[in-house]
Parts: sequence; C-alpha cells; structure tokens
Amino acid sequence: MNKYQLLISVLDSIIAEAQIVSDRNIYNISNEESANQARSRVMIHLFLRTRFGLIDFIEAESFITEGGGDGGLDAYYIDQENKTIYLIQSKFRTSETNFENVPVAGYELFKMDLGAIINGNEHGQDGEAFNGKIQGFQRKIREISEIGRYRYCLVFLGNIPSNLDPVRLNHISGNVCNDVQVINGKETYKQLLLPYLQSDFYNKKEFVLKIKANQSQSNRINYAVNINGQTVNINLSFIPTLEIAKMMNEYKNSLLKFNPRCYVGIKNGGVNQKINNSILQTESNEFSLLNNGITIICNDFQYSDRNAEPGVATLLITNPQIVNGGQTAFTLSKIFSEKGDEIFSNKEVLVKFISLNQEQTPEQNALIEKISEATNNQTPVELSDRKSNDQTLIDLQNYLFENHGLLLERKKGEFYDTLSKNIITKDKIISKDQIMRLSFVINGRVAEARSYANEKLFKDYPLPSIDFGELFKIITIYKYIEAFLQRTGSQDERFRVAEFGYGLKYGKYAIAFVIFNISKNSTDEIDVVVENVKNQWLGFETAMANEVQNSDYFDDGFNYANYYKGKTINKDLIDYFELGEAN
Repeated sequence: MNKYQLLISVLDSIIAEAQIVSDRNIYNISNEESANQARSRVMIHLFLRTRFGLIDFIEAESFITEGGGDGGLDAYYIDQENKTIYLIQSKFRTSETNFENVPVAGYELFKMDLGAIINGNEHGQDGEAFNGKIQGFQRKIREISEIGRYRYCLVFLGNIPSNLDPVRLNHISGNVCNDVQVINGKETYKQLLLPYLQSDFYNKKEFVLKIKANQSQSNRINYAVNINGQTVNINLSFIPTLEIAKMMNEYKNSLLKFNPRCYVGIKNGGVNQKINNSILQTESNEFSLLNNGITIICNDFQYSDRNAEPGVATLLITNPQIVNGGQTAFTLSKIFSEKGDEIFSNKEVLVKFISLNQEQTPEQNALIEKISEATNNQTPVELSDRKSNDQTLIDLQNYLFENHGLLLERKKGEFYDTLSKNIITKDKIISKDQIMRLSFVINGRVAEARSYANEKLFKDYPLPSIDFGELFKIITIYKYIEAFLQRTGSQDERFRVAEFGYGLKYGKYAIAFVIFNISKNSTDEIDVVVENVKNQWLGFETAMANEVQNSDYFDDGFNYANYYKGKTINKDLIDYFELGEAN
C-alpha cells in the first residue's frame, strides 16, 4: 500500500462515518464513479479535521458549500481565535499519478468568483444565484462585529500549473485574500495524511478548563523560579478528570509532542488498568490521592473565578503539552469515549502547569527534555522511549513516509487510533526497535541485532551514522525474508526447515545481512540474490555445525538458537559467503 492508497483508505473511512450520520445521496456508494465523487468531497473533510480539528462529521459538513451555485468556493472556515477566514477550493484526482503530478486546467481556476461572494452579491459573474450554503456564509460574515480585523486566506487543495504562483492564483480568484496556501498532492501526504494517521493534529492554541472554586480554602498553588535567566511559573491545581478526559479524547497526540510516550492502548494489568480501575471501581475522590498526577508545559496560564458561575473557576491554558501523565490522560479519554461523563463525577487529578515563554530556543528545548525525563516516573521510562523525539528518528520517519509510504512508529501507540479503526494494517508500520536491530545488521553486528535487549539497542544507538537509503534497503530485504514464513502448519512447516534449516526461525537477521552485502556488488535483481542465498543456507548451517570454533553450541545436538546470537556468527557469515570487508 503506497501513500495514495493510504489516502484512499483514510477517505473511505470518513465516507463510512458519513453513511452512518448523513443522509446525503453523495455518500451512497454504488460504483467506482460514485466512490470517487464521495472521496472528492471528504477530501475537504480531511483538511478541516487536520487543520481545524473538526472531527464531528455533521459540524464539518456545514462548512462545505460545494454544489450548484457555489461560485467556485467548495468550503470555508471562520477561525475566530486567529481572526482568519479560510476560503477553500479542492481538486481531487482519482489516480496516484494524476493526484501527485497533474495540475488543474487553467480554466477551472477562473470559475472562482470569490470577490462577488465576499462583497455580498447574490449572484456570480455568470448571473447564477449563489446557493443557500454560500448565502449562509455571507450571513456569518455580516454578523462578525470585528470583521475589519479579520484576514482572508485562500487554500487550494490540488496541483496548480507550474507557471502560476500563489500571487497570480489570488489575482485570478478575485484578489480578495491576504494569503494563499497551495497544498498540492505531495504536500497533502505530508501536511494532512501523516498527521491524520498519527492523530497528531488539532492544533488548538487555547484551552479553557473548569475547576471547583472554594472561597474557604485555596484550590491552587503558584510559584515562580528563575532558571538560567528565564522565569518559569509553576501552578498546581486539582482538575476534574472529566476536563482532562474530554481534552485528550478530542486532541490526542497533538498534546503529546514532548512526551516520550504516545497515545497508548489500555492493556490488561500494568499502570493503565490500575488507572482504569481507580475511576470505574470507586465513587469517591480517591483518584486524586492514588494517581501521581499530570505535568503540562504551556506558554501561558490564567486563572479567573469571576465568571458568574458560583463555585466554578476557569483556567485558560495556552499551547499545552503533556510531558508526564500521558497514560493517565489517555486512559481517562478512553473511559470517557466508552462510558460517558457520569462516571467522572467528583473525581479530580492533580495537574502541574509549567509556564514557559513562547521562544523555541535550544535552551528551552533542553529544559523541556529535562522536565520530561525527571517527571516520567509513574512508570519506568525506557531509553527507547526517551529517544522517541531524537531528531534523527524524526528525520527518518519523514524520509520513510515521504519516499516509500512506510510508517515508522517513533512512539509506542503512535498509530493506535488509525489501527483500531482498521484504516491501516500492522504491515505498514515498522517500530523503532526493529529499525535499531536492522541498523546493527548493516554494521555487521548480527549477533547483537538478535540478542540485545531494548536498553542495549538504544545505548549504542548507531542510527546517526546509517544512510537512510541503505536502511530502507535492509527493511525491504527483511520483509522479503519474513514473507517466506508459512502462516499455518507445524513449527517445521511454518519456518520451512527443509529449505532454510533454522534460518527463518533464529537467523532472519543473518540472512538479511548476507543478502544485503551480496546485493551491493551484484547486478542481479534482489529476488535472484534471495533465491541464491536461500539455496546455500542449509549448506551454511551444516558446515558451521562442524566447525571447531562452534563446539560450544553442541548440547544434545547443535543449538541454533544460541548460535545465531553467539560470538562466532558474525565472522562465520563473512567467511562462508566471502563477504570480504562487509561491515
């Protein structure tokens, strides 16, 4: 499945939602033509979800104006927070090549009659009356009291002709916008598809949380500290668990960018199940005592109890990021989505808000990393988790997706949401642990690739010295080898012992190492190299079982399980297959 197919999978999942909640005929799919018409429309939904967090289908549908009399405007969005009105035009293509490369015909652009719409005209230049959705949009503009402070932004989803830049596009469309954004086919993958698959979007700036206000005792603690000349404000407040649950349920991974962990699924036992039980199996506020709390970094924190609501105060949080307690927040959100809000009554969680300035300096990023490491003690934070925000891993994730449509899971649970909805399958994902093992294979450390535990893999961390192109090659080879496994039958049948000996059971990294190095200097296609190596593997195992340096592996027969992670395997592979100076 390539990037375009992943996109189609996402669009089809949104269509499936539409078929449940919408009675519009366009979402009734009867053939490929009707499917493509529906995909064209929900492409706008994808943009509205990833850019503005409009995950409620009916709400997002209300912003779509596409249809007869739309004046060339397919959708709009009024961003009150940033005082920007977005005018959206979308051109979906029904094949991968066309979607990524073929520009829209020039005459299509001249159909945009945005000037007439913004000026409040009832008809377009062609004399056709604007439809009800456009008239509703015009009415909303008239109702904005501070319209003079708003900016217009044209968003074009699709490929434009090479001789047409955003300035000229704005001129063609009526010259009414202060800004123009073109998201072409390839940028769609990067800006819309990948963040959607990661549930890493919904970039909301300000959050309002409601807490109890008690005049007889303080419900919060404030403290300011100076760190290297920077003032850091700290606030501790007990927040209703329902507020955290709703926030996390809607905004998911976008709140966990600085957290070493991600949106992790609840598992039997362990900390998540304990959190789950402490909400579901108690009626009092024991949760505030039993849970270690949540740490949130933000750019600003404002408290007010002057809101005409007795016993309630509001907290205005700007750009919050959960650096500790992500599993708590996730579990609360999962309970909320399954059980509703009544179960959270009178249950609170202690939240530490750390307010930093908005400058993204290296010193501030280092401070955030320190805070993240120091506060993540509710469950052990493995070194692999702490490496999840390493820049090399981030760059590799982007490279694998943009060039090969492969999803690297930097953080555990990064693709949990889309996996659980069957939008993607596990075979499209490779974990960072597997990446590390294959990096060891490239460096000729086959035994270590198989034997090292998680902590050791990331302690050595060879990734920064590995070429991304070579890494994708070894990934491809390894997947090729895994495809040889039988899905049914006895152990011997599953691992095809008659053909591979114990190579598929214990030595996949060894086989990958040999194929990788032989293919470097071979003109043969990879499948030919694989077949040649496969045909030699039984001979290799037989020969190595009779070598004196491998006598330690005899214990009621030759122990291949230990041999493939032992001290002789690296050199044996190089010598037997004459790999010369292989790493």
